[in-house]
Amino acid sequence: MSTASEKASVNSTQETLRSSYNCYGTRLFLIFDAKARLYRLATRWYWLSSFDSIWDACDAFEALELMEGNEQQLARTLKAEIKRVPRHVFGSARNGMGRINYLINSVERRMQGLRPVRCGSKGSVERWIPA
Repeated sequence: MSTASEKASVNSTQETLRSSYNCYGTRLFLIFDAKARLYRLATRWYWLSSFDSIWDACDAFEALELMEGNEQQLARTLKAEIKRVPRHVFGSARNGMGRINYLINSVERRMQGLRPVRCGSKGSVERWIPA
């Protein structure tokens, strides 16, 4: 059984774009798979998730660097939150970490057993209630 990092180095269609460590010291990789046209998040031992967009993959990578816990569960929840909240909501150039902070807060709330509910006439107010 080969590991994620071995798969990336052996297969010439995959390229490591970024690598870093999370809070626990686990090595994280952002890998581009040219054959599948996907950006994948991985550790040395397993694949975490995949994204079609480099922007979403980079946001998930940076959020995963700053979070602690089970990487597989965090990556699943991060992917769900990225699909739920469009990127254009955080289009301000002066608040570059806004989306990453929002993703981290949302994942932490989901892990606590809460779910988001949109309120207000245009759905602009978000509150978290028990699931």
